[in-house]
Amino acid sequence: MAIQIRMAEQTDIPALCRLRLAYFDEEFGTLPQEQLAAITLQLPQFFAEHLGKDCLTVAAALPTGELVANAILMISEKPANPFFPNGRTGYVLGVFTESAYRGQGIATRMMQRLLEESTVRRLDQVTLSASDMGKPIYEKLGFCVQHSKFTEMEWSPAR
Repeated sequence: MAIQIRMAEQTDIPALCRLRLAYFDEEFGTLPQEQLAAITLQLPQFFAEHLGKDCLTVAAALPTGELVANAILMISEKPANPFFPNGRTGYVLGVFTESAYRGQGIATRMMQRLLEESTVRRLDQVTLSASDMGKPIYEKLGFCVQHSKFTEMEWSPAR
């Protein structure tokens, strides 16, 4: 069965939402109902506003058109600096393949497509947070663990 790797389109939004929720279910288990409801409400709106703009999503489609995998690249633009002379970076998230289709190179092919798009769009850097399952794929594609004199930190209003 030939699986097509292609850029997701607006008509794919329901499937992208389904895959994103499946990813959360696998990665985080059952979410609290209130949290799941908020995410389910936000996802279609997010994709409708951002898909193809600052959100590039590569999808894997069966011959029937059904999507079985996707990978998301969020593009961020900031003032240029020595690390980002073009001021454009990308962050990969939510690389997910339905379990029945794993081990066929789909994630690798989707990532290759995202990296090609990153080059075309002149991104200075693409980063991601690798799961244990994904780390070998990313390393094979040239990603490496970064060590910096800076310490990554985050803030959340919920804390």
